[in-house]
Amino acid sequence: MAGVLILVIADVGSMRDAFEEIESLSMVREASMLVGFYDIMVVAGSDKLSEIMDTLIEKIRSIDGVKETSTHIFIE
Repeated sequence: MAGVLILVIADVGSMRDAFEEIESLSMVREASMLVGFYDIMVVAGSDKLSEIMDTLIEKIRSIDGVKETSTHIFIE
């Protein structure tokens, strides 16, 4: 199982809506709203890393209110 941590910066006033849409995505195992530099933390997993990279990240980046993402791949 491949896994990633995706940190999201949301537009002002859009964090909750973006969070709810991200949380509903099928590969998302955990999502939390944060206080700090990043607004949303996402832990996602799939049998194939390519599915995460090609599908999930593109879906998250296309959500209204998502300004920026930073993706970190789990190595262990």
